[in-house]
Amino acid sequence: MQDFDDDRAAVLAVIEAETQAYLNRDFDAWRACWHDGPETRRVCSHVGTGVTVATSADIHNQMHHLLTENTEWLTPESIKRENMNVVVSAEMAWVSYDQIGDMSDKPTELAGRYYELKILHKIDGIWKIACIVGTQMRVDHVRAPLVEVDKTARILWMNEAAQERLSEHPMLGKRGDFLHASEGDVQNDLLEAIAWIAKVRHRHTPYVGEEAVTRAVALGQDDTGFAHICWAILRDGKLLITFEDTHRLERQLASAAEVYGLSHTQEKLTRHLIDGRDIGSAAISLGISPNTAKTHLQRIYDKTGVRAQPALVRLLLNAEQGGI
Repeated sequence: MQDFDDDRAAVLAVIEAETQAYLNRDFDAWRACWHDGPETRRVCSHVGTGVTVATSADIHNQMHHLLTENTEWLTPESIKRENMNVVVSAEMAWVSYDQIGDMSDKPTELAGRYYELKILHKIDGIWKIACIVGTQMRVDHVRAPLVEVDKTARILWMNEAAQERLSEHPMLGKRGDFLHASEGDVQNDLLEAIAWIAKVRHRHTPYVGEEAVTRAVALGQDDTGFAHICWAILRDGKLLITFEDTHRLERQLASAAEVYGLSHTQEKLTRHLIDGRDIGSAAISLGISPNTAKTHLQRIYDKTGVRAQPALVRLLLNAEQGGI
């Protein structure tokens, strides 16, 4: 028992030493924590760069560049760990945990969260890190409101933005423990979108990327005429509803414009229509005459094959897109 306690303490000390070396940009101290062998690996899934796999030499070269050269990178003030699990055998240890970087002094940055697994070898009586598997969840790095639901629209979790905005939203809210749209027909559309996402997730079809698993739901217009939209999406295996996501809307319309061959003016016109403006006010905003705006709208109809604004909005919002 004493040997186990000693090994556990030594393993945790190596993990802490590697973390502090990273925060202090101390390459030599960082390298002392790692085993240098052909079996050494680092496998990371990162929001910005996707999945990367590096061997020992690549790991050392990358970290040397990061820690010793004039690389502009944002380091957290500190790092804390949650949900830590440690398994120790005679010559190998497995440690898994959630790692959260404190970025509170950088107002434009979100907290960096990784879900990490470290495997350590005991070599000549000294514990060394031999493998890291790290996953960064995209939902932890989204500023738009996110609501996690089950297939019945029961709310399971909300991020801070959703907690602030959902109670004030004119077209979307809570009814008991469930997410609910204010319009009856829209509620059916929302439930259908959620059911479709849940069905795709249940099938776990590997050739369908999460980026394609998205359904837009037009929630309706508020008293000012503004058209509200939400999206049912699948991210990190979670069934999510997002709304008031201007960046997603812009990206979706740009994708739709590419799919249907819309001109820049036609793309901007569709945005005004989605925002609830009539053709006259849209023309004023675009600096064109109402007749020119009507001509553009007719050409949009011809390109998309629809003949009514509600159908056009639904079509454009659900055009296949890439990215998250």
